[in-house]
Amino acid sequence: MKRSLSLAAKYARALIEIISPEKLEGVRRDLKTLSTVISSEELGKFIFDPTVPGEKKEAMLLSFLSDPYNETTLLVKLLVNMKKIWLLSDILLSFEELILEQSGRVSVEVISAIPLSDEERVEIIEKVREMTGQEGMLNTRVDESIIAGYVIKFHDEVIDASLSGRLKRVSMGLGNTGSREVIE
Repeated sequence: MKRSLSLAAKYARALIEIISPEKLEGVRRDLKTLSTVISSEELGKFIFDPTVPGEKKEAMLLSFLSDPYNETTLLVKLLVNMKKIWLLSDILLSFEELILEQSGRVSVEVISAIPLSDEERVEIIEKVREMTGQEGMLNTRVDESIIAGYVIKFHDEVIDASLSGRLKRVSMGLGNTGSREVIE
């Protein structure tokens, strides 16, 4: 996964460097549409079928875009020819991160055991601003398995302030690699 994100980031960076600022949102929409198309089970079978010629794959993918940008068309052709179309969803993620970065913002994922209060949201945004110098754009979700607290992810940083994370770290510190029953 890490390797595909790294490769996708290279494609995204190259793409963003050749696009004029007024085209960014349109190309992002194109990539989002194409990402949805290749994630479809039915269409994915066609796209990832090695017996289907690349030209047919390109034509089918581009048919989902009403007026694709030239840069999108070139990227699709390159990815199909290089047999890397599977990277498209990761390219979209990296592309969106780069757009945020250009505007002085950063995407921040916050996973919490319960919904965040307004005060917690403000505190997290301030902490991210202190650490990055960028405005945090929060995406939150609730995951009760972390028991209490929260996990914050942005850039390549992970701040695990969850109870489940603390318990794992304590367990690792004690040398426990699995669960053991203690009998007295």
